[in-house]
Parts: sequence; structure tokens; C-alpha cells
Amino acid sequence: MELWHDKTRFNSSAHRKTELKRFLNYYNGVRPHKGIGGLTPEEKLIEYFYPEKL
Repeated sequence: MELWHDKTRFNSSAHRKTELKRFLNYYNGVRPHKGIGGLTPEEKLIEYFYPEKL
């Protein structure tokens, strides 16, 4: 999933947009990042803006 743009042949602009949305959802909402303590970017934002909910 990391290098999706090098390995995917897009049939149309709509297909490209769909796959980009899918990748961004994975990258920001599923994939943990070492640089932010193993959290996803979404989790880090929630932690930052709503620390009392943790």
C-alpha cells in the first residue's frame, strides 16, 4: 500500500480519485506512524484536541 502510485494503473480519473481517497484513509486512519508514538495521524489529532477524553 505504501507505493500505490507506482504499482497501480488507473483506468480513469474517477478510478484514480477513488484509489487516492482509499490510500489517504489508510495512511491517516489505519497505518501507525513511529514518529508519533505508534498512533495514526487521526488518533494524534484527537489526542491533541481532546486530551480529556483519553
